[in-house]
Amino acid sequence: MKYLTPINRYFHILLLFGLLHSVTNAQTLSKYYLADDIENLIYSNPDQALKIAQYLLSKTNTSVSDKSRINYLISKAYIVKGDYSSALNFLYEEKNYRDYLSDEQKINIDISKISILRNLTLDKQSKKIIEKLESTVVADERLQMYLEVAIAIEKSKFLSNESKLQERIDELKKVESTVANIAKDFNDIALNYNIALGQLYLKQKNLALAQKQFELAISNLNQQNVENAYAKIDVLNGLASVHFLKKEYGEAIILSKEAMSYVERIGNLFSQIKVNQLQSEIYLAMNDVANYKLINSKFFELQNETEGQEQEAINTSFNLISDEYADGYSDEKSKYIETIYIVSGLFLIVILIGFFFWQKIAANKKRLVEIINYIEITRSNLMTSFSITDKKIEKSEPKKNVILKETEEHILNKLKRFESSKRFINKDISLAVLAGQLDSNTKYLSEIINTHYNVNFNTYINKLRVNYIIEKLKTDPNFINYKISYLAENCGFSSHSSFATVFKTITGISPVKFIELLNQEKENNLLE
Repeated sequence: MKYLTPINRYFHILLLFGLLHSVTNAQTLSKYYLADDIENLIYSNPDQALKIAQYLLSKTNTSVSDKSRINYLISKAYIVKGDYSSALNFLYEEKNYRDYLSDEQKINIDISKISILRNLTLDKQSKKIIEKLESTVVADERLQMYLEVAIAIEKSKFLSNESKLQERIDELKKVESTVANIAKDFNDIALNYNIALGQLYLKQKNLALAQKQFELAISNLNQQNVENAYAKIDVLNGLASVHFLKKEYGEAIILSKEAMSYVERIGNLFSQIKVNQLQSEIYLAMNDVANYKLINSKFFELQNETEGQEQEAINTSFNLISDEYADGYSDEKSKYIETIYIVSGLFLIVILIGFFFWQKIAANKKRLVEIINYIEITRSNLMTSFSITDKKIEKSEPKKNVILKETEEHILNKLKRFESSKRFINKDISLAVLAGQLDSNTKYLSEIINTHYNVNFNTYINKLRVNYIIEKLKTDPNFINYKISYLAENCGFSSHSSFATVFKTITGISPVKFIELLNQEKENNLLE
């Protein structure tokens, strides 16, 4: 065996890759072709369409998007067969594939539900879906027109009194121009419109107009590339009914038999009953007793069979609608619970914010109280210390150095005048200097300050200075912006540090903190 050269090996790899790619593409294309085959076979050979559909669903490589389309096609095949129970099961599966369906498919699924539920005489449930569709808005303008026509056609099919037939016809004819406008874009819309209008004219016994509509439907069917046996049954049965009412029994029975041939092909028992019923009436009118009995016997046999199918479909529809309602209720409940959580969360946030602001306000109030207390503390101390009452003089114990009462009061009065002046901010003030200013001696002055103010001379001067600077800070806005060293100098202290120490000793807080609290007080006053 010869070894492959690098070039030959490369060529073989490319060839193998190409073959694999072709196989993959063939499988993909085959899948799409089969899906198209299902759609083409639905109205002529629903059993074959279902076989292909089941095969595609069994393939592991079938995407969710493809499954959504196949499920919809399966539901259509079951509708053609008259198996409403199976059709409903697949139609209500759309909730699992809703994100993969086009707007047109979603509309057609709802239209199919309406049609089945109406045929099962579940008018209330059917009309609920119509109400939902009537409030639906789609972005595509032509699809919106299609939706309006489809709704009008379905509404026309509900049983109504003879007096309301013309009203239904008038309502349906309102969309006639729309049908003509969108007929090329949407298959079967003109066909369904002609059949629905023809059936209304037939009920009204307007045979000429009914025949015209059914013949238009036949023309539409003949122009289609794919055979639609399902629609032909309704059209042929409608034309047979027209000829029967015209007493053209021969033509009526021919058309009826042709309709039956299509019924037998698709195996729809409900359609078979409809055609059988007309045939029995035709044979009875023709006095063909043998055929009448034969057809009538089949009619009753079929009726018993379809009653069971109909009841099964009704049960299925109620179960599916209940499940849908439960899912909707569950979604609403989830939304409700989510809303409660959101509202509760917002409420909690509001409470926390409120609590935060309450704490802030409480803290501000506490600070304001502190400010008031700190501002008043020196004044209280000074007032307490500086207030002179007769009782104190009376209660004062005799001092070793006895001062005459008149001399004592004279010195105290001079001290009051000193306190109301600004001489205490002089850095050079001392006990001796003040005694000289008051025409007293240091011994008398020191004893009077000690006795009546309960402090020594230095503390007495310091309190006067601190009280002075506090009043300045309160009354003169400029003082708040000054440096601590300037404040110290302004009130008579020789240094920043000594001022800060004395200020904190007397008020309980530092000058910086005191100024901060004063600023806070002003901000709160502005807010109020």
